[in-house]
Amino acid sequence: MTQENRSGRQAEIHITQMRRNPYLADYSTGNRNADKNINRNTPRRQRRRRHARIRSYIRMTLLCSGILVGIVALTKLLKVPAGTAEASTPMEAIDMAQQVGKGTENTTGTRIQGLSAETYAAHPDWTEDFLTVNEYSRPGDPLTEVNNIFVHYTANPGTSAAQNRSYFEQLKDNHERSASAHFIIGYNGEILQCVPLDEIAYAVQTRNEDSISIECCYKADNGQFTRETYDSLIRLLRWLIDAYELEPEDILRHYDCGGKKCPIYYMEHEDAWERLKEDVENL
Repeated sequence: MTQENRSGRQAEIHITQMRRNPYLADYSTGNRNADKNINRNTPRRQRRRRHARIRSYIRMTLLCSGILVGIVALTKLLKVPAGTAEASTPMEAIDMAQQVGKGTENTTGTRIQGLSAETYAAHPDWTEDFLTVNEYSRPGDPLTEVNNIFVHYTANPGTSAAQNRSYFEQLKDNHERSASAHFIIGYNGEILQCVPLDEIAYAVQTRNEDSISIECCYKADNGQFTRETYDSLIRLLRWLIDAYELEPEDILRHYDCGGKKCPIYYMEHEDAWERLKEDVENL
């Protein structure tokens, strides 16, 4: 046996007797991971991946819990209604908080018919049924200040609020006269709003630019209002003087400006008129 053959045989014996490494793909050459897909899913690696996922879930849960606590604290600080903070998951709470933020941003400084949204929202129940803008009953001119509230009667016994509103509306077509009011109260107590509060109405010839007018329906021959009409009038007057920072003494009869016999019952019964203003003050 030649020297060369002897050396090769010894090397072969050495490789055969060598302890095999489980990470060697080719035991004869010692190549590591010749096939890249071998041993990737060993139990050890699977455990490491499982533990990593668990740690990730824990971190996410803690983060979401912290966000939820922060959202609840923020809603309490801002006095957001309780229903807004009722979220079943942290992400739902975040969405709700974002909506609350948008709502706050959108309502800040909002004015409705010349009044703050908060003040306007406190008004008594009424039905908006605005007249068509026209030069005879709703000119659309701005009402920039309110110094008095005028009480009127329709001078048409037995007619409803809807009928009197229809009369104002028809003036745009028949051009009979110029007339309107911001509100009409029916003898069943219903309130119709015919003209927005930031526009003038044609009700008191010399005071349309700084006053609000209320027409009241009636049935009695003497012009006295029904109990339902009276109660609605008191509630509406109370809200109006609060909204415009007025006093009961700022409530006037049409009679007080121009001498027209309107409302006739309260023109003829001064004591009843004073009692009406007292009822407004005490409400």
